[in-house]
Amino acid sequence: MKRTNPFPKRSSRFFPGLSQGGFTLLEVMAALVILVIAMTAAYATFQFQHTSFTVQNRVTETQQNLRSAVEIISRDIRLAGYGIPSPVSIPAGILPGGSVAIRNLQSVNSTTGPDEIYLMYLYDMDSNMPPTNITKNMPNPSSEFDVAAVAGFSIGDLCIVTDGSFANLFEITEVQTGSVKLQHNPGGGARVYNLPTGPAGAPPGGYTLGSTIAKARFARYFIDRTDPAHPTLMLDRMNNAAPQPLSDDIEDLQIQYGLDTDGDFAVDTWTNAPTAAQGPQIKQVRLMLSARTRMTEKGWNEVRPALGDRAGGTTADGYRRRTIDVAIDLRNPGA
Repeated sequence: MKRTNPFPKRSSRFFPGLSQGGFTLLEVMAALVILVIAMTAAYATFQFQHTSFTVQNRVTETQQNLRSAVEIISRDIRLAGYGIPSPVSIPAGILPGGSVAIRNLQSVNSTTGPDEIYLMYLYDMDSNMPPTNITKNMPNPSSEFDVAAVAGFSIGDLCIVTDGSFANLFEITEVQTGSVKLQHNPGGGARVYNLPTGPAGAPPGGYTLGSTIAKARFARYFIDRTDPAHPTLMLDRMNNAAPQPLSDDIEDLQIQYGLDTDGDFAVDTWTNAPTAAQGPQIKQVRLMLSARTRMTEKGWNEVRPALGDRAGGTTADGYRRRTIDVAIDLRNPGA
């Protein structure tokens, strides 16, 4: 039985035998419109996901910068004053405000910019940095210590010598392994710790047999705003090396100090700028940090928040921000 084609060919007037079956112009235009709509939706979805991913990465980076900064500064605050029996005498011009001694920490307060903090403690907590003892009396003008051992000490190290009542900071200029001596010749770089007349504030007659020498952690934390687009939390080890970047895009550092004014071992009041007389009363340190994203975000309206005694910003700048506020117990308070 012969089958009939339900779709018979229609011959063209110009090309006999050629089929005229296919899409009309209206059908093609409709297909193009649908394709454009689908591509627009796909691109919008991609753009949204890309923006979300980028923002998430930048915020995560900001949070990591913030956490690492808090971890390092908090550790040093907790240890401030460790192993230091009395205020350490330091030559004038090194500490701010004309101070010539530090027991554990010293603040630099600002109401218009980030604060700074100076910290000091001994590095004698493991076998890699052991302390040593003086084996001979050292008169004040002397520039070398006869010690029991020189292992772990290096040129450029900042060290504290103490007899339990007096303490001085000095810089090692030479380590003599043969004669077992630590030299601290006068002079040096921009920060001069070794004076020709001997340590300022040393005990009468100098340090005697049995006095202890140990490495010191002497640090300053501050924010470098040389590049306004990328403020950086810096660590200055207070030697003659350049400060090191610690954490990027940290725009504000504010510090408050909890004081025990009545001797009951509890914080009674807080201050932004403790005086020298209030130093022994510090029991807690409140650390506030503000970090922002590395780049601005179009359409994001946020201003720098107020922290401590510094007022907040007044103009939105497109940065996303994260802040942290922690209270840290000072383990080694006192005069």
